[in-house]
Amino acid sequence: MPDSQRIVVRKKLGLAHINLRGDPADASFTRCVRTVLGFGLPSIPNTVSEGDDVVAYWLAPTEWLLVVRAACEVAIAVELRDALAGQFVSVVEISGGNVVLRLSGSRVRDVLAKGCPLDVREGSFDIGQCAQSHLAKAPVLLRPVANGVELILPRSFADYLWQWLASAAQEYGGLGVQPPSSDTDVLDCTEPNEEE
Repeated sequence: MPDSQRIVVRKKLGLAHINLRGDPADASFTRCVRTVLGFGLPSIPNTVSEGDDVVAYWLAPTEWLLVVRAACEVAIAVELRDALAGQFVSVVEISGGNVVLRLSGSRVRDVLAKGCPLDVREGSFDIGQCAQSHLAKAPVLLRPVANGVELILPRSFADYLWQWLASAAQEYGGLGVQPPSSDTDVLDCTEPNEEE
């Protein structure tokens, strides 16, 4: 099996998550958020917007997930709370419970199709989109990226999903690992512990 088909998994470190809720029909809310983030929140279901240090995922008509650099999490949350003071909103840091995995390789979407009920083929699920679903039995938020797909999932499912991916990727040469590409892309995927 050629290495080009191998599925590469990389855990992305240095990221934090903020849950934001508010009324997108409220011009004051959208203006304040745009001022803090430097871009507008996605208004179309299952899409993302992004700036230099933030990716905003549409989760529901009045809810977004902001993925930010960990070093910026507190500052962005405080800026949002200050800018939105007096409005009926919610800004909650939820970083500790999530993991971000980046999957790459020519057969990533084939592997995902084995355990995800969504149509994840290119042309049906493309860059700029996101979707909440499940992969095998793990709840995930998926986002296509250049040459792959990013998954956000509860930390408690990370080991389970790693083992599932290792099994599902066998026919494509198994799982590979990729060296870090930056300080915030630090490899942290190991083979499942045989004692578990």
